[in-house]
Amino acid sequence: MKRTLLVTIMLLFAGILVYAQQAGASSLPTSAQTKQSAQQSVTEAKTNSSQFESTLNDIKTRITSNSDAAKYKRLKLQIDQLEAKINNAQGQVQAEINQGRNVSPTMVEQIQQLIDQHKAAIAEMETFLAQ
Repeated sequence: MKRTLLVTIMLLFAGILVYAQQAGASSLPTSAQTKQSAQQSVTEAKTNSSQFESTLNDIKTRITSNSDAAKYKRLKLQIDQLEAKINNAQGQVQAEINQGRNVSPTMVEQIQQLIDQHKAAIAEMETFLAQ
C-alpha cells in the first residue's frame, strides 16, 4: 500500500511537471505571431521615421526663415539709418547754402560717402533677394 501510494504520488508529480512544461511551451508565440509583431514594429518605425523627416524639414524651414528675417531687418535698418543721415546732411548743406555760407568740401564728401554706403546696402539687399 505504501508503494502504491508512493508510485501514485510520483506519477501525479510527474504529470504536474509535464503539464507545467506543456503550458510553458504553449505560451511562446508562434512564428506567424512573431512575424506579425515584427511587421507592426516595422510599420510603426516607418511612420515615426516619416514624422521625424517632416519635423526636420519644418525645423530647417523655420531656421532659414528666422535667418532671412534677421538679415532683412538688419539691411532695412541700415538703409533707413543711411537715408536719415543723408537727409540730415543734405538739409544742413541746404541750410548753409540758403544762409549764403560757404559749404566745405568735407561736408559734400560725407554726403557722397553716405550715398555710396546706401548704394552698397541696396546692392546687398538685391543679393539677398536673388538667393
